[in-house]
Amino acid sequence: MSVWAQEDKFVIKGEMTSTTLCYSDETVKEVKLEQLVDGQPVVIATAPVEDNKFILEGTAPESVGLYSITGFDNGSLQIFLEEGEIKVGPFDAAYPVAARIGGTPCNDIYQSYLDLYNNCIQESKDRMKETLENLPEGVKGNPEAESRYSSPTFYVNNMHFKVAIMDFIYQNIDSPVALYVIKFAMVPTFTTDVIKGFLNAVPVELRRQAMYKELMNDVRAANLKEGSEAPDISGRTPDGKEVSLSDFRGKYVFIDFWASWCAPCRREIPFLKEALAYSEKSDNLVVFSYSIDNNMEDWVNCIEKSQLVHKNWMHVSVLKGWNSDGIRLFGVKGVPHTVLIDPDGNVVQFGLRGEEMVKKLKGIVDGANK
Repeated sequence: MSVWAQEDKFVIKGEMTSTTLCYSDETVKEVKLEQLVDGQPVVIATAPVEDNKFILEGTAPESVGLYSITGFDNGSLQIFLEEGEIKVGPFDAAYPVAARIGGTPCNDIYQSYLDLYNNCIQESKDRMKETLENLPEGVKGNPEAESRYSSPTFYVNNMHFKVAIMDFIYQNIDSPVALYVIKFAMVPTFTTDVIKGFLNAVPVELRRQAMYKELMNDVRAANLKEGSEAPDISGRTPDGKEVSLSDFRGKYVFIDFWASWCAPCRREIPFLKEALAYSEKSDNLVVFSYSIDNNMEDWVNCIEKSQLVHKNWMHVSVLKGWNSDGIRLFGVKGVPHTVLIDPDGNVVQFGLRGEEMVKKLKGIVDGANK
């Protein structure tokens, strides 16, 4: 059995018309298959280039995603890593982004998107060129007068592109590729309502994709207000377990954005302890403390020394400080910052602190114990 016919295996077969790099006379000796993890490239596989060809192979990931083939000095080429034989090229190593891909379902669809995108760009250029070449006498050379003709053409080009993208996503809504097209083609130019409409049409099986969660979080963050659905944020506990806000659906969650170095945050600790002590016999309330610390030791030491421990108190962090996803998604400008979430995952109230917070959380516990 050939390796590309084996279950859960991938083979990427690439061919170049030239291996000479763009900005030097050197040639490509090796290529790497990379995945971005937390913004950093992680090498999945490497392969030598021999006779202008390379073969990358390995175990296909459970979730199909966009990966990069690198080793060039003028960008990289992207493929969807999935089970089967993926074909790349022939292409010029000086311009890897121009490589054609295919051979597997997602890569065939992705190439059709790239063709569509390039065709839209060329049609837009041709349409604008025709407009400018046929300007009436007395208009050419007058920027203000020219704009009265070029502006409508610009809007026509923009509308043609939007319609083409929406039709493409509609036709391929059951493919992971559609999620990436939404991310890169819809997010920059469409309203969040339109984007949410397409995301709501995505089949259930695709909603497990990390990209779906990322897109939904961005939509929720853009419309974040009391009564709206909250983004789903995640972090790791001090012992390394990954925990998400959505793990506590069915309970009230009090999100507490804080940091070990934050004095006002520490002044809130007695109030949090009072509220949690009141919830000792209840399981309908969780305090979800999301630390924006950078240093693991500082974070853990603060938890231990301040005795921030209770059965209903969950501590998480990604140890990225102000670059944490939770900070971005909830629009946090300073700490402490609090958000009360209801059992359905919707925002109840922002900014609860001190005695007001204690009263609100005690009321939630009382409501459950009636």
